Amino acid sequence: MAKTKNRKRAEALRERDGDLCWLCGKPVDFEAAPNSATAWSVEHLLATKHHGPDDLENLVLCHPPCNGKLRDLSLRDKIALREDRLREQWLEKLVSKARLALAA
Repeated sequence: MAKTKNRKRAEALRERDGDLCWLCGKPVDFEAAPNSATAWSVEHLLATKHHGPDDLENLVLCHPPCNGKLRDLSLRDKIALREDRLREQWLEKLVSKARLALAA
């Protein structure tokens, strides 16, 4: 029963947010073995330790290793980790464009 409930929640999150991990932004493999690096898991943005609800509004999809990094951090810390990742990706794109411009 719990597996079915989790799968239904994951499908609802997938429909809402797409197939990308909330933290790393890489695709989640819904056919991967449970708890493998690319599989899906459900993360509470406001951790249950901090009285976060099980409502879909408080849930996102993550890879199990990414979920482990987020653990029971505060919502502020989780968002900061995600913003760091987005900033790194932006800088990588910027550097790549600059290299292409210099090579031309």
